[in-house]
Amino acid sequence: MENFSHELIILFSLFTYFSFYTKKWSKEFQGASQLIGLIVDWSMIIFTVYGLGFLIYQGYQFGVINALKLWGIAWGISIGLMVVETVLFGRIRYLVAYLGMISILACPILAVAIWFV
Repeated sequence: MENFSHELIILFSLFTYFSFYTKKWSKEFQGASQLIGLIVDWSMIIFTVYGLGFLIYQGYQFGVINALKLWGIAWGISIGLMVVETVLFGRIRYLVAYLGMISILACPILAVAIWFV
């Protein structure tokens, strides 16, 4: 992909991977705190809108086909990361919750880093 750097592909793939776990944790959240549940839900919405907005912007800048290539590569890498994570850490209890907590911190950092690559 001549229009996208390797750094952008890696950062967007990580963003996609972590935002997936925010969505998954939002569905499985069973915490006693309604505030934490609200934060998880709003984080999921914000990360999803941001990811779609970024792809739309990339489609406008570099063409829809290139944006779709970026999306496909990012999802492929994300699925690969999920397989590796399942093999290595599949027995950890509450893994989705742990990754969801990490995601709430990692996604904003990755979102900012994506714009500066």
